[in-house]
Amino acid sequence: MSGDGHIRVWDFSTGALLWSQDVHAGRLRSLAFDNSGDLVAACGGDGSVRVWHALTGEFKSRFSSPSGWARAFTVDGPGHRVAVGAGTGDIAVRHRGADRFTSHLAGHTGRILMLGFTGDEDRLVSAAADGTVRLRSLSEQRQIAKIRVDASLHCTAFEPATGEVLLGSAAGVMALRTKDA
Repeated sequence: MSGDGHIRVWDFSTGALLWSQDVHAGRLRSLAFDNSGDLVAACGGDGSVRVWHALTGEFKSRFSSPSGWARAFTVDGPGHRVAVGAGTGDIAVRHRGADRFTSHLAGHTGRILMLGFTGDEDRLVSAAADGTVRLRSLSEQRQIAKIRVDASLHCTAFEPATGEVLLGSAAGVMALRTKDA
């Protein structure tokens, strides 16, 4: 990912550039792979999400976030569903092959920093700059759990295999584990 709106993929062992694409999305905000590593997706300030084959750069799909500015993005394990988090705090979920979003989740009051599907593909973890981490059921369209940290979040990471969330904030680094992982 670069500041010029391009995504570039290199072979780590040789340093050779494998492919490069202009994302046409303004400033890039998030990248995500599916579990197999076959797909890579990027989202940016124009609200669009683009998906490519990770090894060849072959374009697979493009869609726009219903909330505008796309800030964070994740792909479920099998690569069937995607979740897009917006600068507004809203989250939208859709099946990759569908032409519409199937879930709209509200609740965060700050920009979405991280999204992740848990081992149970019905569960989505989100963290936002408002200082909250939420676990949601997609089929029930409801929040299962919410944790508020002492300060606003600056950065986060999620490990779906263990269900661990790392949180970086003004209060330091914290870790928590989702119940469902």
